[in-house]
Amino acid sequence: MMRSSRSKTAFLALAGLGVLSLLTLGRLAFLAHFQGLAREAGLGHALYLGFKFDVRWVAILLVPPWLLLRTQAEAADSLATLRRGAAWASLVVSLLVYMALVAVAMVDDRRGRVWLVAFLLLAGLTRWAGKPVGFAKAEARIWLVYGCMAVGFTLLCYAFDFGAFAYIHTRLNGTLLMFLENFGTSARMVWESYPVMPGVLGLTALMVLIAWAFKKLGSNLAPAHVSRSRRWGVAWLGAILLIAGMWGKWSLYPLRWGEAFEAPKPFHAHLALNPVLFFLETREEMDGGYDLKAVQASQSLISAHFHIPPANDKEGLPTLLRRITPRPQVQGRPNVVFIQCESLAAFKTSPFGNPLDPTPTLSRLADEGIFFDRFYVVMENTSRSMFATLFGTPDVSSVQNATRNPLLVDQHTLLSYLTDYRKHYFLGGSANWAQIRAALHHNLPDLVLHEEGSFKSPKVDVWGICDQDLLLEANAALVHEPQPFFAYVQTSGNHPPYTIPSHIKDFQRVSPSAEGLKAAGFVSGDEFNALRLMDHALDAFFKEASREPYYKDTIFVLWGDHGIPRGSNDPRFGDLTLAIHNVPFIIYAPGLLKPQRRHSIASQVDILPTLLSMLGRETETQTLGRDLFDPAMDPASCAFTFTTFRRPPRMGLLQDDLYLNLEPDGRPALYAVDQSDPKNQAASNPARTTEMSHLTQAYETWSRFLLSHNKPLAQRGTKP
Repeated sequence: MMRSSRSKTAFLALAGLGVLSLLTLGRLAFLAHFQGLAREAGLGHALYLGFKFDVRWVAILLVPPWLLLRTQAEAADSLATLRRGAAWASLVVSLLVYMALVAVAMVDDRRGRVWLVAFLLLAGLTRWAGKPVGFAKAEARIWLVYGCMAVGFTLLCYAFDFGAFAYIHTRLNGTLLMFLENFGTSARMVWESYPVMPGVLGLTALMVLIAWAFKKLGSNLAPAHVSRSRRWGVAWLGAILLIAGMWGKWSLYPLRWGEAFEAPKPFHAHLALNPVLFFLETREEMDGGYDLKAVQASQSLISAHFHIPPANDKEGLPTLLRRITPRPQVQGRPNVVFIQCESLAAFKTSPFGNPLDPTPTLSRLADEGIFFDRFYVVMENTSRSMFATLFGTPDVSSVQNATRNPLLVDQHTLLSYLTDYRKHYFLGGSANWAQIRAALHHNLPDLVLHEEGSFKSPKVDVWGICDQDLLLEANAALVHEPQPFFAYVQTSGNHPPYTIPSHIKDFQRVSPSAEGLKAAGFVSGDEFNALRLMDHALDAFFKEASREPYYKDTIFVLWGDHGIPRGSNDPRFGDLTLAIHNVPFIIYAPGLLKPQRRHSIASQVDILPTLLSMLGRETETQTLGRDLFDPAMDPASCAFTFTTFRRPPRMGLLQDDLYLNLEPDGRPALYAVDQSDPKNQAASNPARTTEMSHLTQAYETWSRFLLSHNKPLAQRGTKP
């Protein structure tokens, strides 16, 4: 009696569904064991996200057999024939290269590109290479080994994940590899803490069952007797489904781990993660690590800098935990609107004397508000800048931005003290950009997110809707919002491709001469007009907002996320050029705050401490920001700068009228900022050079430490 044959498509569909069912059971077992199966708000969404992550992993595992698995008859129909050894080697090497591709690309897709190209070339060779009939059994064994290894690795990750969560209440991640550094002790701890032998026996029995199922399913594969066009249709449909499964959502950006951390409860975030993917994405030390001895050695210096005594936390680690006594400057509970201006280099703006006067609205706001003319951001990168502003820690991580690192998602922000404020975030594009969604939603769970798909205005380019539409839609939303509220509006139009939307009829392009553009620091008319359009958008927003009741009781805070060296005529300081770090910072509240111009040095990490102090809120922080209106801190005011474009990095510190540049090898250079051709004063002023060098190193050392040691107050047993 002949056994019924099965097509490759049916075989892979059944195998994929089987593995997906196994992962779903694992997720339900995780839920049942660590929390129970009681229904609660948010649980369904967490399970849905988790299912999509599981689909991604299954799709990743199915790619090689979808491309390479063939029946014996299909092999015989191939156009070319290779020797048996070459065919065997081609298949094995293809699978090994694919495994390397998955391992590499889960951390950095740029490094994964060469592996992807190699795999596709090998896959093409293997797919079209015929082989003797005698090779069919050997190929079947290779696929059986691949299937068992893939599922076995998955089950092993799930087993370790269960143990990790039971032990330290976190999913399996790359930092747990540190236990291998003391393998003997760690192995003994595992042996004494967990049912190792029953677990090993159970996994072994399960793998035997899975191997039997794979062998049974694939024992009689045969090509489907359908037309060639239908075979091509099935092939393309399968490829599209696999790509869709790996992408995970209908969006410009794929499904990312950050979406799990939008969950209102920490456990729901953990429940949504796939432990295999999470482990692969975090197996590298993405924050660059920190040197605890260096942190301890610099504690006295950095503590004195903030006028607090050296102290340790309850775990015995150094801490800068301190309370900031408020200096209220307004009555009641005014609204707060943050407007982050993209690529707003000071030298390109009117308040700093740009000869083409591209930002007259910004000049008016500076004249009528509190204008800080010596304000600096840490580095040239939007997501790093947002991280430093929101959480008070310069993002000096050396591998990936902190917002992309799931191990750094827990951060304390002073915005958590605005418990009586409704909070909004407006972005013209997708908040999946740089995984900023996780940093925002996880630490501000009550934040209302407005992003692509939630606006009436048309999308104009890769960054979504234009700045003017974004600001006006934000105003329209805030008009109906009960007060008090906090809103964060992130502009993006002053960025390539410098789109000038045709539907903004009241904006007219201008065309200065090439010489005039160059003298003013612009490399093109498109760049110049994009900045003008941002200023025009601000003007339109403030005209509309000023007609609304909320306007007279609102503090508007505007600053540039970073500057740009492009077009700068200032040759000083190399890749620590002030064209990158110096940006406008304005606090504008007509009727609430008197205009003033402040010349003391300020940094973006100071924005929230200053704002909360103005509002009369006593706050607690352990990061590097200060109240800019605190006279006790004014003599020590400084701004730390950092560049990610050099490895090891170059650092700087602005204090008084001096700018210290610290080379990667520790060589310092000290310059006077107000000199057009400054001379290195390190040799002539050694005491000040040493003092500022030590403080610069302390800022960098503590920034690395605080990236992973600025947990929310609730995790320290206190509440804001």
